Amino acid sequence: MLTGFLRTIVLFSVTSVVLRLMGKRQLAQLQPYEVVITLMISDLATLPMADVEIPLLSGVVSILTLLLVHSLLSALSYASLRMRRIICGRPSVLVRDGKICEKELAKLCFDLSDLMEGMRSGGVIGLGEAGSVVLETNGSLSVFPSADNRPATRGEMKLPQVYDGIPLTLILDGQMQERSMRIAGLEPGWLRRILQGQGIERDKDVLIATLDTQGSLLVQEKGDDGRLLTLDVLKPGQVRWQHAQEDDHRGGDAVAARPAEHGGAAFRGEADERGDGENAGDSLSAGAE
Repeated sequence: MLTGFLRTIVLFSVTSVVLRLMGKRQLAQLQPYEVVITLMISDLATLPMADVEIPLLSGVVSILTLLLVHSLLSALSYASLRMRRIICGRPSVLVRDGKICEKELAKLCFDLSDLMEGMRSGGVIGLGEAGSVVLETNGSLSVFPSADNRPATRGEMKLPQVYDGIPLTLILDGQMQERSMRIAGLEPGWLRRILQGQGIERDKDVLIATLDTQGSLLVQEKGDDGRLLTLDVLKPGQVRWQHAQEDDHRGGDAVAARPAEHGGAAFRGEADERGDGENAGDSLSAGAE
């Protein structure tokens, strides 16, 4: 019994490490060869656990061999477009200019009902709204509305361009995300003063608090009766996130962001000018739900 327990722990650890090394992608985003390798790894991991007569080392070696095969195929697909087409295939156009490509559907054995379902999932209600639909190499559908049904962009409406980046999560499940605060150049005390101005005394009373690139702070309190607040705490012109790579993006840490033109002192100064949340309460745009 102890042997089976230890074998399971070893195989679980090896499989988890191998799948992590293969990359962070969902099953629906995997290429066909990656799906095959993933299924084979899961099968190879279960055999030594179910049968103690099978040497543990043989299962580990087989799993590591599949990792090597995956790395080799990935390197070939990245290095050569021709090899990528051989290994992964090519995208297929299922709808072109609003017209279904019947021959392509028959060639791929793709059901018409699945096509309509995929279009609805992509935000297109009917065929009349579809411009193009592409079946990607990983099996997902990319749906592009026709020109008459696409939402107008700010450029088309000749509106001034507004920077729109990824919001920073400042509080998550009652815990201050200090790393996000440092990235934004903000002090935890600055945020706590704003929350206290809204009657929120403790961090743990907040379910989530995010700051977007328009200077808007969204706060939701815990509990079914918790309020949902939106406060304009910074001027949009002062907020600039610069994207950078996160080595260990986890939990509530937002994608790396830092003011491009103003340092943290400028943010704290703006907060001080606004009265540390007292004036922020005047800009409340959404109350309790």
